[in-house]
Amino acid sequence: MWLRARLSDIRIILHFVGMFVVGIGVAMSVPLITAVLSAEWDAALDYTLGIGVALALGGALALGLTRESKLTHAHALVLTALGWLTASAVAAVPLSLSGNYLTYLDAFFDAISGLTTSGLTVVVDLDHMALSHNMWRHLTHLIGGQGIVVAALSLAVGMRGGAFSLYLAEGRDERILPNVLYTTRFIWFVTAMYVGIGTLTLWGVNTHLGMDAGRGVLHAFWISIAAYDTGGFGPQSMNAMYYHSYLFEVVSVFLMIAGTMNFNLHAQVWRGDRKELWDNIETRVLAVNILILAALAAVGLAATHSFSGSAEAIRKGAYHILSAHTGTGHQTIYPSQWLSDFGGPAFAAVMLAMAAGGAVSSTAGGIKALRLGVIVKSVIHQVKASLAPSSAVLTSRYHHMGERFLTPEVTTSAAIVFIMYAVTYITGGLIGASYGYGAGPAMFESISATANVGLSTGITSASMPTGLKLVYMFQMWAGRLEFIAVLSLFAQLVLAVTKPGGSQR
Repeated sequence: MWLRARLSDIRIILHFVGMFVVGIGVAMSVPLITAVLSAEWDAALDYTLGIGVALALGGALALGLTRESKLTHAHALVLTALGWLTASAVAAVPLSLSGNYLTYLDAFFDAISGLTTSGLTVVVDLDHMALSHNMWRHLTHLIGGQGIVVAALSLAVGMRGGAFSLYLAEGRDERILPNVLYTTRFIWFVTAMYVGIGTLTLWGVNTHLGMDAGRGVLHAFWISIAAYDTGGFGPQSMNAMYYHSYLFEVVSVFLMIAGTMNFNLHAQVWRGDRKELWDNIETRVLAVNILILAALAAVGLAATHSFSGSAEAIRKGAYHILSAHTGTGHQTIYPSQWLSDFGGPAFAAVMLAMAAGGAVSSTAGGIKALRLGVIVKSVIHQVKASLAPSSAVLTSRYHHMGERFLTPEVTTSAAIVFIMYAVTYITGGLIGASYGYGAGPAMFESISATANVGLSTGITSASMPTGLKLVYMFQMWAGRLEFIAVLSLFAQLVLAVTKPGGSQR
């Protein structure tokens, strides 16, 4: 599939899209069991229907693969973009039947927000949502945080070649173990460890707060998923503010930081290489950014005098900078407080934190710390080169899982992704402003959607214009896949429409 998809290419792509959809149907068995155990019979019917739709559609799409077909890198890009959209559309089916969404589009919005770990939501009456539907919302974070492709590969879904291409197409940059299947299973192992630890710890916190055992463990499980997978959904409309607990914030911050770190770094540390934590350019960039932005947020909050004392201002500022920088999206304030209580410097700091994002090959979104570090190193290199004698040969290095040379290819790749994110942030902000929202809130919401964060000033709601919902859905999807897979899909669609009789090499 070098120029235009042939019939055989389309059959390969649709086959694996079908496999992803079948996987979504199988995952729906968890909320179905939850519905049965909770005697939520209407919800049980919703998931029975959802499973039926997923298995029927997925099975139909998967029928067309020919025995000799092989998955290429070009297939992987188009398949990944199309697979995420289709999986989200099917994941929305039971949500649309829940009664908590005004339209199917709203349910689709939340499904794509969940799978991209964005956390923006247009749900209605969340506080009275069935347990099974809340379970499904948070499970979409669990599936999407690791990646739909990672989930498929970890189950060794039968693909003839192209496994690593699929892994890369989903926005992953590095292979952790020599075999990509082992890599994906390691990712799930790390996730299970942190979600398990988080669930047990938060269960204790919730019990301390007075929740009964059953409700406390469900909330603990859901919040652990949302925090570690840097998603931001919450079981209550007040999000993290519902818990009003310093202990809750400490545990959730631990999970946020763990989730935003590179899975390769997790592997290095678990192998005993603690030194990598301090030497790695990503952790250094993250640490410096967070400290600077948290200080700026604290200053901005102190200037508004909206919180009682400097300690609370520092706590609120640091929590939301961490939530924004890790791409988690938990917030302990009302949406209206972003403009009234945070003030200019703090508001700007949170937007910068969201835009920057976490580490590559993690559950976080945004531009990513590695790319920012590379760009800064490149600027410094160019300044040195301009001041050095013409005969001098300069080389620059950076540490990321070992010493690496700063090459033009590395710099160009980082700059391209940076530019695509920046253009999308600004474009989304301009579109939001064109709908009549203020420039600041519109830019805030656009960055939150594209960087898959989920913090909101209140623009994102069931009542916002349909056109803006579609814009944010596109931003969440494109930002999660880091644009290349989405652009590849669009390129194939353009070729199919504009050159129906051209060459088909």
